[in-house]
Amino acid sequence: MAAALTMAAAILPTSAQELRTSYFMETSNYRHQMNPALLDSPYVGLLFSNINIGMTGNIGAKQFIFDTNGLPGYTGNYRYTTFMDPNVDAKTFLNKLHDKNRFDLYLNYNLFSVGFKAWGGVNLLELNLRSNTNLTLPKGLFEFAKTAGEKEHYEFGGLGMRTQNYMELALGHSRDINKQWRVGGKLKFLIGAAYADFTADNVTLDMTEDAWRIQSNAQMKASLLKSDVIHEDPSKNSADGRPRVKELDNFGFSLPGFGMALDLGVTYKPIENLTLSAAITDLGFISWKNTHHASSQGDYTFDGFNNIYIGSDKDQTEDIDDQFDQIGDDLEEMFSVYDDGTKTATQALAATLNVGAEYKLPAYDKLKFGFLYTSRIHGKYSWHQGMLNVGVRPVKWFECNVNGAVTSTGVTAGGMLSLKAPHFNFYIAADRFVSKMGKQGVPLNSSNGNITFGMTFPL
Repeated sequence: MAAALTMAAAILPTSAQELRTSYFMETSNYRHQMNPALLDSPYVGLLFSNINIGMTGNIGAKQFIFDTNGLPGYTGNYRYTTFMDPNVDAKTFLNKLHDKNRFDLYLNYNLFSVGFKAWGGVNLLELNLRSNTNLTLPKGLFEFAKTAGEKEHYEFGGLGMRTQNYMELALGHSRDINKQWRVGGKLKFLIGAAYADFTADNVTLDMTEDAWRIQSNAQMKASLLKSDVIHEDPSKNSADGRPRVKELDNFGFSLPGFGMALDLGVTYKPIENLTLSAAITDLGFISWKNTHHASSQGDYTFDGFNNIYIGSDKDQTEDIDDQFDQIGDDLEEMFSVYDDGTKTATQALAATLNVGAEYKLPAYDKLKFGFLYTSRIHGKYSWHQGMLNVGVRPVKWFECNVNGAVTSTGVTAGGMLSLKAPHFNFYIAADRFVSKMGKQGVPLNSSNGNITFGMTFPL
C-alpha cells in the first residue's frame, strides 16, 4: 500500500469527468463527450478550450476533525482535534460515516478539438488529458482504528484506491439517419502514463495476547512512467522471503500503457419538441506493461494504531497534519505488501451510461426541461445520478440553465452560462456548486464541487 499511496501523491490526483450540466445546452460544443450523437456543429477548440476540475464524495473534514469546544470535559489548549482523541465519543464519530466512504478528484482537459462537416455528417478529431483517482474506505476500518480492544474480532472489506492517467486521441462521426434519428460514434486511442490499483478485501482482525492477527487479501498493481520498486530492510521480508515494498522511485520518462475504447450514442425525436437520447462511453481497456505487482502475506500480525490525539500540552502535541501522517503510516504498516515482480496488467475503463429526455415548451420553445440519468460502471467505485435540468435560450447569443441532482454521494445543484457570438463561444459552469470549504481549502461537509470553463470557436 505504501507504493500505491506514494504513486497517488506523485501524479495528478484527478478523475475524468464530463460536464453533465451541458448535456442539454445547444451552444455547448463538448456535450459529445457524453453522447457522440450530440456532435452536431463544426468548431475549433485549442488550449484552455475546455477545463473541468473538481471532486465528488460523501465525506468531508468535519467527519474526522472535531471542534474541542463541543467535547465535554476537554481540557487541552487546542481548538480542533482528530477522531482518535479519547474525548471524541466513538458512537458519535462512527454515526457520521457511511458504510462506504468515498472521495474522488478529477481533471478533464481538452488539449485541442476540431469538428468539421464531411462525409454526410459532422466529424471530430480531439486530444484530451484524462485522469481518474478514486478512494473508498469501509466504515469497519475506522471502527477498528477507534475502538480497537473493545471487541476481540473485527472484519470488513471493500477498501480500495485506484488511479489512472492517460492521453486520449479520439476520432468521431455523427449523422442524421432521418428527421427523427441521429447516431454518433467515436474510436479512441489511449496512451497511458500512470496507473495504480490497491484493494484489500475479506479483512479479519482477531485479538491475541500482544498483537492483532490479520488475515486479508491485499493486492497492489502500479505502473508509473518508468520506475523501480524500493524495498524495506530485508528483516521485514515476508515469511516466504518476498521483500516488502517501500515506495516507487528512480522515475524516468516512459508511456507504459496503450489501449482503445468506443463511444456510441443515439438521439430520437418521437414527437415534436421531445428528444430522447442514450449513449454508452469508454467501452474499452488499457494494457500496462512492466506493471509492479505486490500482495500481502495473507496471515500476519499488527501492533495496532498509535495513540494519536491532541494532548493538553503544546510541547507534547503534534499538529493535526502530523497526526494524519501518523495514521497513514499505521495504515501502511497494517496493509504491507510484498513484491511479486513485474508483468503486464490490463485494466477496463470505467464505462458510463447516459440516458436523457428533453422537452421544449410548445408555447415558448426557448424554454426546455430535461432529465439525465447517468451510471458509471466501475466496480466498487461505481456511482449513479439522476439530474433535472431547466434551461433557456431567449436569444441566439445567450443560454443558461440550472439543475438539481440526486447522486450516490448526496444531493447537488449546478448551472451553466454560455455566451455565443458568430465565431466565439465562452462558458462557465458547475455540475456541483462548491461546498463549504475550510481555511486550507479542505471541504468540510462533503466533497462535492467542481468548476468548468473554456471557450471554442464555432465555424
